[in-house]
Amino acid sequence: MNDTTKPHKDSRGVSRRRFITGTGSILGAVTLSAQTAYGRTAQERTVAAAGPIAPGAHVAALVIGTGYGGSVAALRLAQAGVDVHMIEMGMAWDTPGADGKIFANTTTPDNRSYWLRTRTKQPLSNFLGFPIDKDIPRYTGILDAEEMGGIIVYQGRGVGGGSLVNGGMAVTPKRENFAAVLPSVNADEMYGTYYPRANAALGVGTIDPAWFDTTPAYQYARVGRKHAQRSGFPFVFVPDVYDWDYMKQEAAGTVPKSALAGEILYGNNYGKKSLQKTYLARASATGRVTISPLHQVTSVAPASGGGYTVVIDQLNTSGSTTTTKTVTADRVFFAAGSVGTSKLLVKLKATGALPGLNSEIGKGWGDNGNVMCGRANHLWDPTGSLQASIPCGGIDNWAAGGAFAEVAPLPTGIETYASFYLSITKNPNRAQFTWNAATGKAELN
Repeated sequence: MNDTTKPHKDSRGVSRRRFITGTGSILGAVTLSAQTAYGRTAQERTVAAAGPIAPGAHVAALVIGTGYGGSVAALRLAQAGVDVHMIEMGMAWDTPGADGKIFANTTTPDNRSYWLRTRTKQPLSNFLGFPIDKDIPRYTGILDAEEMGGIIVYQGRGVGGGSLVNGGMAVTPKRENFAAVLPSVNADEMYGTYYPRANAALGVGTIDPAWFDTTPAYQYARVGRKHAQRSGFPFVFVPDVYDWDYMKQEAAGTVPKSALAGEILYGNNYGKKSLQKTYLARASATGRVTISPLHQVTSVAPASGGGYTVVIDQLNTSGSTTTTKTVTADRVFFAAGSVGTSKLLVKLKATGALPGLNSEIGKGWGDNGNVMCGRANHLWDPTGSLQASIPCGGIDNWAAGGAFAEVAPLPTGIETYASFYLSITKNPNRAQFTWNAATGKAELN
């Protein structure tokens, strides 16, 4: 999925986008302050949304977005004694569907799967020449496949943002690369304090290598390791936020299956430590954080009496606006993902709502060099009909070739004799968001 920061920077410093892109890590957006630890109590598993924000409300801090950046901002503000209201365009995802589960399975997508689409738009749209996509009812589902600028950007829609739909990989960047990308940032503090703090708060862990070598669920990854090592490329285990003990219990048949049931793109019902179980749960536990799901900010402008006037549309599950609200906030934090924040900021600058925004707004947007590819294997290299949906290893050719390839699953439920890879590459190309006044929309070049 895409990262969750805005491409706003000062010419003298380093942008948050460059921080994320340079580190290649989801942790860049969650390295703020205060010691944290991953909690698993019943209280911490529940994120309350205490009613939608009221028209005319006044809040001390309004956070746009409930993904990684927004969740950390809300927690730290609340810990500092500030009342916070979070605005989330997607649903709360706290009510089971007809099948008794909150999230849909990857192999059987339904209305819960996609954001306001009538047909699925899977990253792998066909297999062996056969189309995979299918018709679905239009609904405010969990995965947004937004088509713009000739590409598709996948984004999480719901309380928890991208953490709901990504593979949960949590890679601390190699220190030898850090200074070249972020020369103005204290590397000792990052590696001594902030990366360990974020890892602890997110519940980052690595698969048991002995279990990896024996479980049928990672046969596909072992095939990827064999092919990599045969070609002289090092294979490494990749940290992730999945509960690896839970996955072992899935394999033993003692708990409901989650990763071993192919759950990933459309949410994970049990084992993944998404933000509702970590940062958002801790923020909610402070009693100072409330959330308004199915709300979308359309305007932010300075208020005459100080602070900001914020215009918000309340949506229904068909995507239609049911109510437009105007509220005021002493401070507004933009954490609506790299796409959502970029589009909103270029609109606010172009329309004059926030005239103080600088000329860097909308610039420097990139996909982190992501490239997906698949390859057919020989019949003596089956990848397994059971494939854990959570990636746990990668091929590290960064130093020599400028690429790191995650060995990704194809959890189709059948033997495919195929390997799938998601690579991060050194790609200097960047796009730009601009405002089209004629259409009233932000566009990506």
